[in-house]
Amino acid sequence: MDETIKNWLAQTAVNDCREAFEKLYLHFVPGMQTFAASLVGDREVALDLVQDLFVNLWINRKNLAAIERPASYLYHALKNNTVHYLKSSRRIASLMPDEGERVRLTENSPETDVIAKETWQLLETTINGLPYKCRLVFRLIKEDGLKYKEVAHLLEISVKTVEAHMRLAYSRIVECLEVTQSRHLNSCKAGKTSGR
Repeated sequence: MDETIKNWLAQTAVNDCREAFEKLYLHFVPGMQTFAASLVGDREVALDLVQDLFVNLWINRKNLAAIERPASYLYHALKNNTVHYLKSSRRIASLMPDEGERVRLTENSPETDVIAKETWQLLETTINGLPYKCRLVFRLIKEDGLKYKEVAHLLEISVKTVEAHMRLAYSRIVECLEVTQSRHLNSCKAGKTSGR
């Protein structure tokens, strides 16, 4: 994915390609909005901050090709903008986003059968059921490709805390997959028994 993102940046910088820039925006906006909302406590303000950042990126698009670690660069730029917003508006950054907030995940599996759908739904429910900070860490690492150190720096927590969040996320996901596998095996056994 890193190469694809760098390609979008290069196309935007060299060819003024709006389509590549739009792909870049659509890739990052869900995670960046969630991140900014965790700081400002308001999803609409968070989206405004993300959009402002991308407007500035478009204005300065000729410099985009030089960015080595796009996800890290964009999240740090967003964090700086968010801190500036909080200072200028004297908002308190400790507000939490709405409980109903969903973390977007993109299903990569081509399978469309019932078992795959059920597994995906359980997996998504499991991830959405993680504690908020754990979900945010998981998303930044697994969906946006940041490294543990980058997430630690971004969220101002230790790398060990990031590792603990990821261990919790993985253990919950493993439990979810074990439950799904167990259900599948039991339904297969029931089908064989009823077929006799």
